[in-house]
Amino acid sequence: MRTSMFVSAAIAAAAVASQASAQLVFGTTSAVTTNPAAVYLNVSNGATTTLWNSAANKKVNGLAADTTNGILYANDAARLNSWSYGSVGTAPTLIGGMYRTNDNVSFTATGVDGLAFANGNLYASTSFGSTVYKRGIYRVNTTPDSGGRCVMTPLWLDPTGIGTNSGTLQFGGIDYNAADGKFWVTNGTDTTGAGGTYQRAIYTIDAFGGGAMVKIADFPVGHAQIDGLAIGGGYAWLTEQAPGSSTVNIFGFNLSTLQYDKSFTFALAESSQRATGACWAPGAYAAIPGPAGVSVLAAGLLFGARRRRA
Repeated sequence: MRTSMFVSAAIAAAAVASQASAQLVFGTTSAVTTNPAAVYLNVSNGATTTLWNSAANKKVNGLAADTTNGILYANDAARLNSWSYGSVGTAPTLIGGMYRTNDNVSFTATGVDGLAFANGNLYASTSFGSTVYKRGIYRVNTTPDSGGRCVMTPLWLDPTGIGTNSGTLQFGGIDYNAADGKFWVTNGTDTTGAGGTYQRAIYTIDAFGGGAMVKIADFPVGHAQIDGLAIGGGYAWLTEQAPGSSTVNIFGFNLSTLQYDKSFTFALAESSQRATGACWAPGAYAAIPGPAGVSVLAAGLLFGARRRRA
């Protein structure tokens, strides 16, 4: 009985430790290939680890985590890449170009600002407007079509876009919050001075429901250049780099108290580098063992317990 309790407790502890490894990944862009492009931040102690550098087309504008399959999705402008958890130092693999379509007949390559993973699918926010395509949130097919395109189809379109006007919203950061079933976004454009209704702030979007866009909180005082956003660990994490600054500012918005009560800074390698997307990625730095790994762990613990009892 004692052995069984020991093993169960050890397995539970291992599971808790794995969950505790869930941390923030944020991206940067730079033309210098030795500079960090994706950085893992341990929000418990502030330690950082570079996951990969800015190799050709591997810079990071947006980030999203498929936690079930252990994959990070990152985009460099209109190029979509994937990276397997635990592959520290290895550049992501190019999947294909990202193309918007309204009819699956005409396609236009489109850079995106942020990525989010929701209900088994990848989504992107884009502020790249045109006379044909509106700004907003698009579903991204991660399997390229016969033309090598990762096709983007609209899910939620900017309500300020009318006719050939693509809209004014700018969602630099986006993530999906499974707790409320909504996308959380950072809007970087204030339209109130021109008679609009949207501020620079955090909003939720009920894209799978009625489509309502609701303000949650202002940006931290004195910080208007918020870019990335990630939901995890009871927080909404915001990333920022002010123009001319050589640091990334990271703010933790407590989802329980609705207050900013955590912050970190990260020094960039050079002035042309800037901060971009973010995601909450359990086990990205060191891949979490699957069921087989847990079974091996349990067997080893049981063997050790038996030896101690002998």
